[in-house]
Amino acid sequence: MNTCKPIQTVAVIGAGVMGAGIAAQAANGGARVILLDIPPAGVAADAPAEARNAIAAGALSRMLRGGSTGALMDASVAERMQVGNTEDDLELLREADWIVEVIVERLDIKQALYRRIEEVRAPDAIVSSNTSTIPLATLMEGMPSSLREHFVVTHFFNPPRYMRLLELVTSEETLTEVAQRIDAFIDHGMGKTVIQCNDRPGFIANRLGVYWMQVALQEAIALGLSVEDADAVMQVCGFPKTGIFGLWDLVGIDLMPEVTASLSRLLPSDDPFQDYAGTVPVIEQMVSNGWFGRKGRVLQGFYRQSVSDDGCKVREVLDLATVAHRAPKASELASAQLKPGQVRELIATEDAGGLYAWRVLSRVLDYASRMVPDVAAEIDSIDAAMRLGYNWRFGPFELLDLIGTAEFMARMRVDGQDCSSFLQQADGQVCYRDGQQLDEQGQYQPREPAAGIIDWSRIVRKAPIHQFERSVLRELDADAWCLEFNSRVNALSNQLLDEIEAALSEAIAANKALILYSDTGIFAAGADLKEFLSMVEQDGAIDAYMRRGQRLFCAISQAPVPVVAAVAGKALGGGLELMFHCNRIQAYAESNLGLVETSVGIVPGWGGCRELLARCAERFGAEQAIAKTFDLIAAAKVTGSALEARQMGLLRDSDGISMNRDRLLTDAIAQARSLRENAQGKGFDGLGAMLEATPELEAAEGSYQAVLEQRLLTLLNEATRAGWFEGFGDLERACNLDLLQNPASLQRMQALLETGKPLRN
Repeated sequence: MNTCKPIQTVAVIGAGVMGAGIAAQAANGGARVILLDIPPAGVAADAPAEARNAIAAGALSRMLRGGSTGALMDASVAERMQVGNTEDDLELLREADWIVEVIVERLDIKQALYRRIEEVRAPDAIVSSNTSTIPLATLMEGMPSSLREHFVVTHFFNPPRYMRLLELVTSEETLTEVAQRIDAFIDHGMGKTVIQCNDRPGFIANRLGVYWMQVALQEAIALGLSVEDADAVMQVCGFPKTGIFGLWDLVGIDLMPEVTASLSRLLPSDDPFQDYAGTVPVIEQMVSNGWFGRKGRVLQGFYRQSVSDDGCKVREVLDLATVAHRAPKASELASAQLKPGQVRELIATEDAGGLYAWRVLSRVLDYASRMVPDVAAEIDSIDAAMRLGYNWRFGPFELLDLIGTAEFMARMRVDGQDCSSFLQQADGQVCYRDGQQLDEQGQYQPREPAAGIIDWSRIVRKAPIHQFERSVLRELDADAWCLEFNSRVNALSNQLLDEIEAALSEAIAANKALILYSDTGIFAAGADLKEFLSMVEQDGAIDAYMRRGQRLFCAISQAPVPVVAAVAGKALGGGLELMFHCNRIQAYAESNLGLVETSVGIVPGWGGCRELLARCAERFGAEQAIAKTFDLIAAAKVTGSALEARQMGLLRDSDGISMNRDRLLTDAIAQARSLRENAQGKGFDGLGAMLEATPELEAAEGSYQAVLEQRLLTLLNEATRAGWFEGFGDLERACNLDLLQNPASLQRMQALLETGKPLRN
């Protein structure tokens, strides 16, 4: 058990985009945060603090304007943040457990700051840099041993809230406790996957990622491929949906040459990176034209978006030969029609796309293998860094296994290319086998997740307890089972309701806690709209469907075994109602929750209104419960985070929030264990006394939205006087059956099916 002193106060120096993002994520995780930057140029030393702190204060203001999908998960997080400046407020650093520097990439300026920090920091305070270009050893040249022992590199990826990778670099002088403390806080508090890497230029992700971006760009140009062809082929490899040229636009056409040149200066002259580090004429001309890619709302790079005279958006693509934009056209290459991950078939395809894929993969995968063990000791670290830092679907060693290491090496030899020492030692063996990974000696070593993290891939490899059509019942441990929803959106069709009921019955019979979970990014949506519309045309089908869900959800809430919803991603409509009826919820911080039934013309029909009323009564008091519930449901509000959901009343204080996605199932098991040990959370919580409320209806009179809001308000007022199932359940069904008689309700459903956008009629 880790007994190191926890990190509770974080100081961030540098309030630019990255620094502000790091500060926000630390505050999202519960830390008190001090955000400092220099005073604005020209502001006098005796000017008011408001003027002296303007840069840091401005960063905080922008965060608040970004809402719950920006840097801050909820506006309340800002209450944990304090702003200041580096000339007047450096004494505040005495209170910090961790001080992170996020300033300009200049060694002299960084080292001058470190000397000032050393004068004021607490003896056990950790200091780190977010640098991605300057080695740790260089940063610490001439620094006192007391600082070197407490110094690490913490390399975040932008935006820090959403990018899950953190590269941690320590030195031989770094105290073990320092590495443990920073690892624990960034993992648990900031929700990052911490990858240990060596003090080498670019560390893991940028070293390999920038190399890949240069190789893919230059080989596409050399082969005369179009932007569309190259991007489509890269997507088949499992690289990001942007493709290679879309990613150049995203990173910045003007920035990439600077990053490449910086890495080139730091790497040996014989490093394969140097073969692709030179300037590219197309890039030079684009920079000269001011075509920098995605800069704010502007999109003008390899792809360009403009507005025509009639107000329509026009998307164009760059012709690499003429360096002029033209209308896009889909790739017709046979290789581009393959599915992501069909890399063996891709490199065997005899067209320009197949050759292009091989040229890129042969260089990039070989280069990745040369990074072991110099940059990272384990191949799993490199794979994880590329999946999380560059959004690759497969890491380089997973790609090698898809191709076959023996086949890869054989084709490399045909091309006259030398294979790395790692590949020679591998001698045709797969990189991963039975939960183990290959090392640089050609031996298999354990592939273990961090302590407390469940390896989902191992769970999936085991034979399931029950394989259903749209879900799988799996064993997590001796006391807990997991029902995994595994369809694309996990719509609560009759089929899935049947499977949930069957799994619940099996768990009760075996006396196992049941955890409901999905690994798809959508926990559960509401009804399957196609199925729902077909039931509307059948006498009694909708009524039976609503009764079916009500009975099942009531059974879940009253089950004699703990039932926990482990939610990662979206839980909408009926999916949220399902969550509500579990004994406890464990939600990944980046989850989006909402009762969105009004967007399809009805109101929540499986107890969602009453359950939300109970939560709002707990959060805001009985006198505000109806108004708060009405506002959430009428507007079909979807939260930007689990923290916002708690602040709005959708989650109780007893429900858990996991900052780290990888810890969600472990935390859910802990919830189930707590429920069993303490016999808490069973049954429905009464609403108690609640005043009727008449919130002001905002919808235009005569619109269907106005009708819907009036029926919703009536239902909420009646909820406090009705019994749970036979009482309120009847009211819910009657309300929805009546609404479905209105053609405007069905229009909303059909519009959402056809366009994917809600209709407000």
